[in-house]
Order: sequence, then structure tokens, then C-alpha cells
Amino acid sequence: MQHFKIINCLDIGTSKITAITGQFPENESKINIVGVASIPALGFKKGQIINLEQASKTITDCVESTERMAGFQINHAYVCLTAPHIESINSKGVTAISGTNGEITSADIDRAIEAAKAISLGDNKEIIHVIPRLFTVDGQEGVVDPIGMNGVRLEVETHLILASTPALKNLYKCLEDIGIKVDGLVYSGLSAAKACLSETETELGVALVDIGGSNTTLTIFQESSPIFSGVIPIGANNITNDLAIGLRLPLQDAEKIKIKLKAYADKKGFENEIELTHLGILSEDKRKISFSTTVNGIIKARLEEIFSFIYDQIEENDFKNSIPAGIVLTGGGSQTILAKEICSEIIPMPVRIAETPRLGGLVDDITNPAFSSTIGTILYFQNNKSTVKTKGSNKKSKASFDGILGKLKSFIEPLLP
Repeated sequence: MQHFKIINCLDIGTSKITAITGQFPENESKINIVGVASIPALGFKKGQIINLEQASKTITDCVESTERMAGFQINHAYVCLTAPHIESINSKGVTAISGTNGEITSADIDRAIEAAKAISLGDNKEIIHVIPRLFTVDGQEGVVDPIGMNGVRLEVETHLILASTPALKNLYKCLEDIGIKVDGLVYSGLSAAKACLSETETELGVALVDIGGSNTTLTIFQESSPIFSGVIPIGANNITNDLAIGLRLPLQDAEKIKIKLKAYADKKGFENEIELTHLGILSEDKRKISFSTTVNGIIKARLEEIFSFIYDQIEENDFKNSIPAGIVLTGGGSQTILAKEICSEIIPMPVRIAETPRLGGLVDDITNPAFSSTIGTILYFQNNKSTVKTKGSNKKSKASFDGILGKLKSFIEPLLP
């Protein structure tokens, strides 16, 4: 019987929670999406839990929708995370070569990496990613893989990504309460990069800007590795709020305008006035909005603010001349009208909007930049061997049975004396 690898992923975004299940033959790499669901992130704010009970229900509803589509129980998942508490630091570690013949082994690399991790962390912070960038062997810099080389002294430059310990504990507790084991955790900037960036871009130097609902992540790559990771607590929801206030409309109508205005302008051109009904908004009096006021007076101002924050981060960390591949925009906010053009005005670099890779299966609703980190999480973890299952075997049935027992246990235990 053919073996399939099953990967379940949860993308904890700032405006939506997305669950996705992919499967592919053990000896192949093409992923087939068999289940996906996305719902508003109730119980969360800026990617962090603010109401544990509501957050648990949100994830449960999302997972159960994915289960119905996939046809089997989900009791473990990889988790993609973005939140303002995520930050990064670059650190170096040094060790002596232990072998008698001076040949570098994986044990030497592990010791050098452990030395790089021995830094003073802020209060309630922990390391979620340790990414070796480059090695130095006896003064020879720029070594990518030192295993097998000879030397006396080994140095490693690492990129460490940190997160809030209390925030992670709350997330783990939420998932544990609903019977989901966390297989692994990934910062959304790394996962989105898997879906959006080419090897040439990461090698030359590039900045990936993921504009989410309430957060915008900035991840800068050089020599095929991340060198800066950060989260700016402002996003596309701020544009929606400004539209609602400026146009005196409900938030849901303002969101429709933000989402549909670009497609409308691409099709109809830049008209002076637009009927709300043309943007899918019910309006008995056929109310119209001014295109110039909406775009130039409201949307443009907020986009300029977001990209100014991004450029400040690039300049403050001295990356202005280190990213010749420029800026790659992704996330739902990148679909806002004139996002690329305004970014080019604020940041004098090449700019492009990412195109997510096409996967097999149920992908019609997720082949857009709003789901780049979700698709990227599948790609990021696809080589992990621990999730291999046999399709149609007892292993799958047992996984489903164990998941059901876990949920029954969590429901019954509070009722026991």
C-alpha cells in the first residue's frame, strides 16, 4: 500500500485563523491540499490570545471544518505564528574542534550553535528559531558547510528569533485543551518566504514585507539566510478603520471597499465616483463614493505610514544597500489598491507583489498573497519525516480514535467531582 505524508498546519494570523491539511506520496514532493478552512480570529488580538475560551472555540471550529473536508481527524499540527512580541538578534558562537585529527563534525557545529544561544534574553523571552547563517574556520569566513574541513577553531554566526514565553504558553494551553499536539512552531516571516521568495532573491538580499490584518512583518534575507526579523503592530485593518470613519460606513462595508477597489479600478479604470453597489455593498439610495477621496485621501495616507515604518527599520538596521533584490510584498494588505506604487515612492528599491505557488487539490480559495504564510508553512515542514502515515491503514484510524478520545476527555473531566 502506498504511503502518504500528512501535514496539518495552523496559521494563527491577526485577522483570521487558517487550518490546512496537505498530503503527498512519501517519495514525491508535490503536495495535494485535501482540507482547508479559514475563519475570523475571534479571541485573538494582533495574533495573541485575549480570551482563552473564545480562542479555543475559534480554532476548534476551524479545525473541524478542515476535518470534514479532509475526511480524517486532526490531532496534531504545525503552527505558524505572528505577533508583536516576536523579535530577533544575531549572535556568534565559538568552539574548539574536538577531534584529534582536527576534522569538523556535526558535534562541533552543535557546540558552536549552543555557544551562540548563550545570550542574555529579556524577561519572559525564549528562542523559537536558531538559524546558522555562516561559519568561520580558523579565520576563513563565509563557509556554508564546514563538516569534513580541518581546523582548530570554529565560529558560527546565527540568527535567533525570540518570542514571549507567556504568549506561547497560552497558545500551547489552548491547543492542548482541544486535543491538538504542536509538532513544531514557525515564525510567519520564515514560512511566507518559502512561498514567496526565489533562491536568487534570498542569496542577493531581499526584504519580505507581509502586510496582515493588525501586524506587518519584515524579514530580511542575505546570503540565503534571514538576518533580520521583526513585527510592526500596524496593518491592513488600520486602512479599513480609516475608510469606515472617513466614508461613514460600517466596518464590513469598508472592508469590502478595501478588498474590491483594486479589481474594480483594474477593470473599469479610475472613475470620479463609484456606486457602492458596484463594490458589492447594498445601498438602497445608490450612494456613491469619491474615488479620489477614498484612494488619495484615505488609503494612500495609511499605506504611506506603513511603508515609512518599514523603511525606517531598513535604514536603522543599515540594510539600505544590502538588499539589491528589493522589496517583496505579500499578505492580504498587499492587494490594496496602489500598494506597490506607494511602496516604490516611499522606498527607492525594486518592488514586486508575491505570487503564491500553485499546489494540487483544494486551492482555489487560497491562491492569493493573503494565504502566503499558510502555504509556506506546509512547504516549510514538508521534509519532516515524523508525520508520515499510511493512507487507509490502522494508523490513520488510530489517530482519529485517539483524537476523539482526547476531545471527550477534555469535555468530561470538568464534570467529574
